[in-house]
Amino acid sequence: MRDIQVSRIMTENPATVSPGASADMVRQQLESGGLHHLPVVDAGRVVGIVSSADLMKLYLLSGAAALRAATVAQIMVKDPVVIEAGSTMRQAAEMLAAGGFHALPVVDSGILLVGIITSSDLITALLRNIPVGDGSIVQRPADSLAAVIEKNRRLEDVVDAAKRYINGGQAEREHSVLVRALAALEGAERKLSL
Repeated sequence: MRDIQVSRIMTENPATVSPGASADMVRQQLESGGLHHLPVVDAGRVVGIVSSADLMKLYLLSGAAALRAATVAQIMVKDPVVIEAGSTMRQAAEMLAAGGFHALPVVDSGILLVGIITSSDLITALLRNIPVGDGSIVQRPADSLAAVIEKNRRLEDVVDAAKRYINGGQAEREHSVLVRALAALEGAERKLSL
């Protein structure tokens, strides 16, 4: 597990912000997106990172007026620690543990932003690979949730069409072939729902 590349668990194409954006706009973006960190990007290059903690410090130390007046460039962490997409989870964990921060912009060729990885991403990946009570390991599905949902919808459409065909009293030979195929699909459907 420690050799899994960061690119497999990072958030690809993360939300970003420009250095000239207002701190208040960033606050709204973080809140609406349920985010805690935003890479600051200028011409595709990572120039900083801003977090909800940075905004909270500004608000607590200087008040709401300062939050409305500040720009991202004034409050961001400049030249943040970044990680290459080909680095391992172990390397990311070591960097996060040693750095006292909770997010790493993921870059390709040392400069261009391709993702972000957070301590939460690492914990989630760890949990997916720790054996559960029966000793089995819960693995991350190869497909995204949206792809799995779409496959299940298509499978349901096939099952429904097969049931209509069977109930329509078609020729005996095709009927028996379809009954076997339907049974196999329903078995696969049960496995997907587990």
